[in-house]
Amino acid sequence: MLTKKELRRRYIEERQRLSQEERERLSSKIVNRVANLPYFKEAKRVLLFCPHKGEPDITPLFSLVWEEGKTLILPKVNGDELKLLAVERETRLDVGAFCLMEPQEGEEVEPERVDFSLIPGVLFDKYGYRIGYGKGYYDRLLRRLGGIRVGVCYEFQVLEEVPRDSWDIPVDLVITEEKIYKGGKEE
Repeated sequence: MLTKKELRRRYIEERQRLSQEERERLSSKIVNRVANLPYFKEAKRVLLFCPHKGEPDITPLFSLVWEEGKTLILPKVNGDELKLLAVERETRLDVGAFCLMEPQEGEEVEPERVDFSLIPGVLFDKYGYRIGYGKGYYDRLLRRLGGIRVGVCYEFQVLEEVPRDSWDIPVDLVITEEKIYKGGKEE
């Protein structure tokens, strides 16, 4: 079996090889799946992220969150942690740590108060375990996040199982353009 580092490199490269048109097509399907989830519809405080390195473009969900009167929360790197900030339409996003777009201001939200979160990853398995970028930001956040935690990726990024460490925490669901996985099974 390949190491996390080898898997990370292989799948980031594969993801970045997607054409812009293909990424847009697949991202649109993922956004529709998320928008139709009962968990998303019922949530009041929604944690999303700004896509990076070819991740699915979930930014259309930003407007949907605001239109439905929900609170949009975005992460900002703060030392070794992710600070969660509630953002408004007019909140400016700037390039922050690791060349990620981040809010520069906003009211801080405690992770336990989040109702629904989308979690990025390089790879997921059908049980919700993930391989991220190797810095552990989301691993530390997942320990505290309230509500339903949903991994989001393209179908080719879902493996039967990924290598796990004792500190890894699974998400509750994994959503791709084709399927929804929960506890090792397709929903």
